[in-house]
Amino acid sequence: MYVNNVFSREFLICGYDVDHNCRIVISKLLSMMHETAWSHVSYLKKGWRELQEEGLFWALAKLHLKIHKLPKWNDKIRIDTWAKERESIMFLRDYEVFSETGELLCCAISEWMLVDYHANKIVRLEKLNTHLDYPRDRMAFEGRVPRVPRLDFPENPVFYTAVLSDLDMNQHVNNASYVRWVIDRFSYDFYNQHQIKEVVINYTNQLKPGEKYCIAMQETESENFNATLYNEEQKEVCKVLLSV
Repeated sequence: MYVNNVFSREFLICGYDVDHNCRIVISKLLSMMHETAWSHVSYLKKGWRELQEEGLFWALAKLHLKIHKLPKWNDKIRIDTWAKERESIMFLRDYEVFSETGELLCCAISEWMLVDYHANKIVRLEKLNTHLDYPRDRMAFEGRVPRVPRLDFPENPVFYTAVLSDLDMNQHVNNASYVRWVIDRFSYDFYNQHQIKEVVINYTNQLKPGEKYCIAMQETESENFNATLYNEEQKEVCKVLLSV
């Protein structure tokens, strides 16, 4: 549904979307948000298929998610997304997630880039060659996605391999997979006693099939966790901040 420059999709939270507490897994929620964004740009004829023909793809650069309440198994939700005034290389997009009764559950702001698939280079948004309207009186929340501090490369790194289920259609690790990897670092008991309230992600480089990564993670403040992912060449892949 597309009304007043806002695109909406509805989802049913299924059993394979939730954790052992029957609440939606945050990486699954992010995937639903991204799917809504893909539907929006596809509606505007600038989706995955159209950009593939031009050798381009959308890449998420930053995202800040605020969680008021996580939907549960069998809940129906509506995700609204809309564009904001774009810059030369950053495409700004907001989200709001609502319950079936209209309660605001989550909200997010994000920044996307247009990337040349063959040159692996960011291109200016003027290359889209399309007019895009946006609601001037609506925002998920004020500000831009904050920068997450980088942690040093770990002294004794433990490496993991990006596997098939981590990948997306562009043959890179799906952006929601990085968040899942970091959340999976929490212990069972800690996760049962806390709910994640905010997620901030800064992406730097992409991982490809079979590439290895490690995670540096520490509690920076009381119940705030900072993580930096590195590849095997000690290059930063992304930074994640979780608040509980």
